[in-house]
Amino acid sequence: MRGLSFNDVLIIPTYSEIESRREVSLKSNFGLFSLDLPIFAANMKSICGPRMAYAMYKYGGIGIMHRFCTIEQAVKDIESFWGYYKDDKELGNIDLTINDPFYKFGVSIGVQDNDMERLDKLYEAGARIVCIDVAMGHCKKVKDTIKRIKDKNLDGLYLIVGNIATYEGALDLIDWGVDCIKTGIGGGSACETRKNASIGIPQLTAIEHSRLAIEDAGVKNVKIISDGAIKYVGDVSKALKYADGCMLGGMLSGTSETPGEVFKDENGDYYKVFMGSASGESKISNGQNSEYIEGIAKKVKIKGHVKYILKEIREGVQSTFSYVNARNIYEFRENCKFVELSSGGKTESKL
Repeated sequence: MRGLSFNDVLIIPTYSEIESRREVSLKSNFGLFSLDLPIFAANMKSICGPRMAYAMYKYGGIGIMHRFCTIEQAVKDIESFWGYYKDDKELGNIDLTINDPFYKFGVSIGVQDNDMERLDKLYEAGARIVCIDVAMGHCKKVKDTIKRIKDKNLDGLYLIVGNIATYEGALDLIDWGVDCIKTGIGGGSACETRKNASIGIPQLTAIEHSRLAIEDAGVKNVKIISDGAIKYVGDVSKALKYADGCMLGGMLSGTSETPGEVFKDENGDYYKVFMGSASGESKISNGQNSEYIEGIAKKVKIKGHVKYILKEIREGVQSTFSYVNARNIYEFRENCKFVELSSGGKTESKL
């Protein structure tokens, strides 16, 4: 089997009748909700709390809040999200009974017995987008957890499950009844699963296989989130050939909205700490044992508000779409064709 990463390809330009990039819509439909910008803030402790989740909603994407806290704190985080929502003067007068209020953010759970209590409390607090968040989503514990959730018959629940990286994994998640497949193992900038465990599939091939599984299963309502390996804005465009949205961690790290304190280093530069969920630092901070380490923590210089990164992503992807005569994500998926790069092509392309 041969695997391709985002750095292995470029998108081939074609004849285009698009006169302005502003003609391009990036709206992506996920069934019970849609996004004007198909970007998810990663459900990592150092990336997405209530402040980031609200900023993502405000600028067209969505944040999936992490699970590395007590149930009580997770409920408070939902309350904080609504506090940001109500206090935002830019929104003017708002009515929380309209515009699908429960689909503006997501929450995360694991696969332990107490995660069913977490689910119940978060659902009661208004959460409807729920992500089962584990390192390896193609396993019996995930299968059993999905069944337990389905048996609850929670009205309006949207279930994201991951992570997986294979065609077979995607097929099984479809069979188990998920709404959205989170695809990607080992590609995150703070993840060392591929180095420490030699596990993973290059991201472009992984999401292509998830798309093939959906097509072969004949289900159009199941969606794909590409999670990991996004280094450049152009990688988002490449991912959208197969995925319905991209989850970002490292690219959003260091922004004002991420959780965590601001520190100053020996050079006088201000930074935040970005931790992989399987890093020793993250596990210790979550009250876990420092074992089975497959991630790192690193300093990230302060980048300012996340809206500027999201603006750069929006404009970059709109530009990509215009180069292949695509006014929306569905035309892009049809029109996008890749050329595989030689080593010289990668150097020439600065990849």
